Amino acid sequence: MGSRCITAETEWEEALVRASQRGNHQAIETLFRRYQRQLLGTARRILGNTEDAEDALQEGLLSAYRNVARFEGRCKFSTWLTRIVVNAALMRRRSADRLRLTSLDAAPSEDEVPMSEYLQNSDPNPEQLFARTELKEMIQANLGQLSSQLFTAFVLCAIEEHSMEEAAKRLGITVTAMKARMHRARHKLSESLGPRIERRGTK
Repeated sequence: MGSRCITAETEWEEALVRASQRGNHQAIETLFRRYQRQLLGTARRILGNTEDAEDALQEGLLSAYRNVARFEGRCKFSTWLTRIVVNAALMRRRSADRLRLTSLDAAPSEDEVPMSEYLQNSDPNPEQLFARTELKEMIQANLGQLSSQLFTAFVLCAIEEHSMEEAAKRLGITVTAMKARMHRARHKLSESLGPRIERRGTK
């Protein structure tokens, strides 16, 4: 019974996506409403406040609206939509962080260390890198290189801060499988970011 419900729900969503790609505004609005609350929560995790999260969500949904015809169905529509909103939130956060760092580094006395220096961490893992100002752009670029499965796992655990058990339940997989996906996601991000971090350290 459960599998039939999932199949019917998937078919219903796919029908809405096809209708959206044909220019049916009501269909895409239905899809947006379905995931709006979840996406707002994701954006809030990244940005830290509701006002900026709502702005990022609107920017992401507008981008999705303009590009829905390009959705090829290689991943779930929700994953595609989440990628767009995450990118919009990261871009907004990066812009805000640049302003903040400019303020933190402004005119220290000769005996003072700029406050931004205290933001440096040693041996960060990918989740910690995600939270560091100087590497936001790198994380943004590399998240897009993860497969849909690994991207969704990373968003659920590292951004939305769900436990492994909660994330596994949402994806309909075992906790062991969830842990494996997070391990692979961390490994791929560390693999991509490692050389860049080393280059920054030699400057």
